[in-house]
Amino acid sequence: MTNIINYTPNNLKLVLSNKYYWDFYLKNTMPNYAPFTGTTSGTCFVVDFDFNNPAIFGTGTTSADTIYSTQTWTGATNTGVTANTIGITGIDNGLITFEKLSADTTNQALLSALTASTLYIPSGDTRFMMTRVTGMTEQYEYPMNFVTSTGTTGDYMDFCGGFYQGYYKLDGFDYQVLPNRVNKGWVAEFWLKKSDSTCSGTTATTLNDLYPDNKGFFFYMGTRAENKFWDVFEGLNTGCTSACTTPIGCTGTVTTFCTVPKENQIVLSSGVSLDPPEIKEIEIKNQFMIYHNGQATTTHYGISYPKGKTAPEFTGDSITITATTQLLEDNRNPFLIYCNKCNSTGCSCDDSDCSTVCDYSGRTGPLLSLDYNLDIIDNAIGFRVKDDGSIGYRLLSVTGACSGDTYISGVTVTEGYSASGMVTNDVWKNIAIRFYAYERMTDEELLCKGRRLGRLAIYVNGKLKFWVDDFLEIIPRRLDTNYQKQVAVPYNISLGGGSQGLLESMTFDGQDPEDLGLNIEKNFAGTFIGSISQFKFYACNLSWVDIENNYKQEKARYGL
Repeated sequence: MTNIINYTPNNLKLVLSNKYYWDFYLKNTMPNYAPFTGTTSGTCFVVDFDFNNPAIFGTGTTSADTIYSTQTWTGATNTGVTANTIGITGIDNGLITFEKLSADTTNQALLSALTASTLYIPSGDTRFMMTRVTGMTEQYEYPMNFVTSTGTTGDYMDFCGGFYQGYYKLDGFDYQVLPNRVNKGWVAEFWLKKSDSTCSGTTATTLNDLYPDNKGFFFYMGTRAENKFWDVFEGLNTGCTSACTTPIGCTGTVTTFCTVPKENQIVLSSGVSLDPPEIKEIEIKNQFMIYHNGQATTTHYGISYPKGKTAPEFTGDSITITATTQLLEDNRNPFLIYCNKCNSTGCSCDDSDCSTVCDYSGRTGPLLSLDYNLDIIDNAIGFRVKDDGSIGYRLLSVTGACSGDTYISGVTVTEGYSASGMVTNDVWKNIAIRFYAYERMTDEELLCKGRRLGRLAIYVNGKLKFWVDDFLEIIPRRLDTNYQKQVAVPYNISLGGGSQGLLESMTFDGQDPEDLGLNIEKNFAGTFIGSISQFKFYACNLSWVDIENNYKQEKARYGL
């Protein structure tokens, strides 16, 4: 400092940098958002859960398992949903329940839950709803306690290991009650109180006991689990135990959830098998691809072509073919494998150094397992308050490397947290998670353009406490499987917790052991410990002024 004064007294210049701590706008008046009423209510303010408002409980009683947003999105669509395969997926997180009775040795209640359950949503009901998560294995409990308050705070929910989970879009149905992408940004806002003492009397075994490093998740977005039917599961009771009893002479034992039939024997009414390989129907309208060679059917690279039409027969209609997922055993390009010295059969060569298309093995066998990680990368993000009071995020991203002609994919965990002490114990805090993209897109551009870079920011009581620049936009997506096998799995939101993944998954003949310990379970099976009073979601780019004003509008209610 002495040198600066002595030698450069007139060159000292100080500039206030806005790179990290500057996040506000100058206005001559504060906007009157209290919060978002009138014409903007359904375009920006799209989710509102306030536990002090009994209207969020569909039955009118606070003990109801399902809660409904009192705010709806004006762009929502629902022409009516009747999903008769909800049992095979909805049983995993308690959306579909069954009771295990000791006298039910053949598990007819389980079979009924898996096969006879139907999700029905009447046309026009565009409320976003969430249901309390439960478990079928009876190894873990999910306690939550509704608190009736006589103070200004009003009623709220204590989360002691339980949480809510709900879907806002159903693949294969005309049902979507929240936007999947936004033009510029979005904000998720919470009023919560971190407090281990609130749940000090809880002795239940919870997800936090299994995964203590996952404790503190209070918000989650993406797919709630991997593709449950990624592998062939023949059941735990096979061989001599064809029924759910142990015949004389058999040394095996019958498991708790033994059923007949087994998962690998199930075919849905649509003709889709639960196990891979999957059969997909493809409609061909290109007249140059509609032809036949005189045979009843032909098969090329796993695709069966029915006897079609010759070019002169084409009248503008289409044909449907079926494609079965096959295992790729030959990485050569089949269109580059040829020989110019073939005989009249076209399938043998005079020159031993060349090949023909007939030599191409390609996809020669059924694919007996799928890469379950491909569905979850960049499709699972959670927000968490750690024991030290820091707040931040955890995201599953993709990694990969080439090994010869094979690309080996993997998953990496990306996370970041603020300094400690941002969320103090036993004090109500207003938390706002904000993502805004650097580039604004129109509704049409959102349908076709890729992910954008932006800033992820977290505010506590209206003040910026944590941010990540150049954060890639999260775009939740469907699973790469038949829509009947993923009902209510992707496009999920959790409140008060992360996600179980397939930890509590139940299928025909019990639980597939290969479904346990996958990435969503390992990284997000944990819950918030404390109280939550409100959860709101805005499908627009709220400024810092808006976020702070929302806090100021509500802070007196929480004694701040």
